[in-house]
Amino acid sequence: MRISRKHWGSEWLAALGCWLVLPAWGQAQVQVQAQAPASLCSAGEHVVFACAMEGKTVSLCRSPLPGNGLQYRFGLPNRLELEYPAPGQRAQPVFKVRNEPLIGGGLTSVAFQRSGYTYTVYSRVGRAPDGVTPAFDDGLTVERRGKTLRHARCEDGGAGFLEPPTSLVK
Repeated sequence: MRISRKHWGSEWLAALGCWLVLPAWGQAQVQVQAQAPASLCSAGEHVVFACAMEGKTVSLCRSPLPGNGLQYRFGLPNRLELEYPAPGQRAQPVFKVRNEPLIGGGLTSVAFQRSGYTYTVYSRVGRAPDGVTPAFDDGLTVERRGKTLRHARCEDGGAGFLEPPTSLVK
């Protein structure tokens, strides 16, 4: 089979174009990954989950020190409404991680109980109503005695879990 030079030349130019574009795309990709979502994590802490909802922020943070687990924070940077575990708390905080497969995706959640309430931060990937397009849903639920008192979705779309929570909770 004979290949015309014209055809080969256009393929070569297309390949060269991709080669020239890739470094710029790679830089843009690295730049996007370097930008963590706005969070309530302190300097030096790693953002595990963060998003804005109802004018406030919910965050799961991880200390870089070994043995220090997760930290949940909710509120505004200058006025936290809830921090778990509380500063100076001696009891070991208990977080539960759940991974649940869904058709076309899955659900990952991290939950803890405090004063009879269950707080759950979640990230869900499923299918949109068209059955093809992926649909993302991140948010927070607060329950008491099995009844949902609050369900807030991330207004900024959320970024999901930036680290696998199963590796952070023992």
